[in-house]
Amino acid sequence: MATTQKVSPEQILKVLTTHPGATSSELAEVLGIGQSTAAKHLATLESAGTARREPGGREGGRRLADRWSTTTPAPDDTAPDDVVAEVTGDASADDSTGGGPARSTDRLGRGALGVLVREYLAGRPGEDLGPTQIGKALGRSQGAVSNVLARLEAEGEARLVTASPRRYRIVESG
Repeated sequence: MATTQKVSPEQILKVLTTHPGATSSELAEVLGIGQSTAAKHLATLESAGTARREPGGREGGRRLADRWSTTTPAPDDTAPDDVVAEVTGDASADDSTGGGPARSTDRLGRGALGVLVREYLAGRPGEDLGPTQIGKALGRSQGAVSNVLARLEAEGEARLVTASPRRYRIVESG
C-alpha cells in the first residue's frame, strides 16, 4: 500500500537494478510510494537516460504494463546533479544554463512559466501576441499561457490589445 514517502533517484535506480523488468506498480510497491509517483519518477529517469522502458504491448484487447530497467550499472550513493534536479524539481542542483525547456513535458517550478511568458513578450515589444502563438513558441499549454497572460494584465505588466482574438503586448516601463 502506498505511503507518503520521499524517494531519491538513487533509490529508484537501485530497485530497478535488483528488479529488472519491473512495472511501475511493482516498483511503487517495493518503494512504498504511489503508482503515479513511481511512473513520474521513471519517466524523468528515462528522459535523463538512466532508465529504459520496454512497452508492454497488448494481449487481446488488454494493454499490458510497460517494463522498466536501468541503462547504467548499479548506481553508487550519488547520481548526476541533473537527474536529481529533474526528479526533485530542484533547479539549484542543475548547473546548466540552457535557454529554456527542451520539451513541453518538462515540469517548471512555481512562477517559472510567468517568467518565460514575460520574457517572450519583452523580447517582442511592438508585437501583439496571443496565448496560442506564445504557447507554441515556448512549448507550453495554451491554457496555462492564457492564465499567465491574464495575471500579467491584472498586475499591469501586460496590456490586452484586442479582446477577440485575445492579443497582448508587454507594458514598457520608462
